[in-house]
Amino acid sequence: MCKSKNTSIGLIAALLLAVTPASHAQTPENLEMMQAFLQIMTDYFGIIEATHAINSDPEKAAIMQMQKIQEVYEERGEKARAVEIIREVLNETRNPTIRNAAIMMLGDNLKETGRSDQALEILRQGLSENIANAK
Repeated sequence: MCKSKNTSIGLIAALLLAVTPASHAQTPENLEMMQAFLQIMTDYFGIIEATHAINSDPEKAAIMQMQKIQEVYEERGEKARAVEIIREVLNETRNPTIRNAAIMMLGDNLKETGRSDQALEILRQGLSENIANAK
């Protein structure tokens, strides 16, 4: 857990204790409520930390953006349209991490849209690239 997150949670806990009347601070209901609130805040800061980690890393951000694009097209009932975007990514990057994610996403997309032969072709291409890079 990062220092600022611990500090923020500590401040929230102190604030809760300060505003809770002393006569009620010891009731099980108040303690449960404070524990639930602190857990929610801990989870919230965890989400912020994870979001920051993704957005601070170009590889992770690119993969997340491809997933979001695919998700939007899927929600619109146009999942097959994501294929062209993912193919553009494959044409633009030589980064193995981004390429692997794009190949997997493209393979899934092609398979799910009834183009299993194309899915196998792109997955075999990815496999060949990875074998060549592993030498």
